[in-house]
Amino acid sequence: MRGSFARPRLVFSACLNCEPVRYNARIIEDEFCKRLAEHTDVVTVCPEVGIGLSVPRSPIVIIFDGEKRLVQKDTGQDLTKRLVEFSADFLEKLGAVDGFVLKRKSPSCALSDATAYRFSRDTRLVLKTSGIFAQMAMEKFSKVAFIDEFSLRNFWLREHFLCRIFASAEMRGMFKGGFTKIDILKFHERYKYLLMAHSPSLLKKLGRLVSNLNALALTDLVREYSDLFTMALTIKPTKAKHFNVLQHIYGYFKDRVSDDEKRKLLSLLEDFATGSTSLTKIRAIFREYAHELHIDYLLDQRYLSPYPLELETDV
Repeated sequence: MRGSFARPRLVFSACLNCEPVRYNARIIEDEFCKRLAEHTDVVTVCPEVGIGLSVPRSPIVIIFDGEKRLVQKDTGQDLTKRLVEFSADFLEKLGAVDGFVLKRKSPSCALSDATAYRFSRDTRLVLKTSGIFAQMAMEKFSKVAFIDEFSLRNFWLREHFLCRIFASAEMRGMFKGGFTKIDILKFHERYKYLLMAHSPSLLKKLGRLVSNLNALALTDLVREYSDLFTMALTIKPTKAKHFNVLQHIYGYFKDRVSDDEKRKLLSLLEDFATGSTSLTKIRAIFREYAHELHIDYLLDQRYLSPYPLELETDV
């Protein structure tokens, strides 16, 4: 497993995959989305084109009048029923998926920042809400990771999303068939420190689950383990939790290096705590030490390599 990664299956808003489907026919160039697509299996969707709207087209907006409706501005045509039916059909046929990368501010795909209008006593109130397709997707796939292209520019939000989708893909691949309880135990050992960074309490529960493999039938073990594992990774890590994990990893080095190197490593940990060293940098340095010291257990830890190096960035 070292150095290799399962390919997550992602749903992309088609406009983020350089397809000219936007209302103004413009192509969105997003470098990180391009890189991410190279390491994942992408399913694209444009709900507006999916219901037969042309490119270019008159923009559509969300209106609240007791319920959320989708209306084309210039024509006043109500597109709600068509979009709901398209979304339900698309999501029903989608199959297993590890995450969604959707277009921000879109009346169909926005996760939370689509502009919506409510009229009260002839006054137009502007609200923010999710797009209709995105809302239905989040309801149906409540356990998978969602993000928009703007949030991918934030290191911590991107980090959390990437860790979730690659872990999900690896677990999903393991459970496809031909696996044993021992495979689940090895998987758990590989994810120990990544789980610790997300939820130490759920790590303990998962540890108890795999500590007695004979207590459950394989199907029950799969169900309970996957539910707890997925739940753990939905919890966002904090810098304090990362620092705790990094201290644990430092413990493997401290008795194998010189006093000067100890001081350098401790200074590095302090720099991370104060924000002057990034998680990406300290992971890379700890990987180097693990290689030089031939510590296979650390080299196998997903915490130090949670996703492909090509997707790593400090900002």
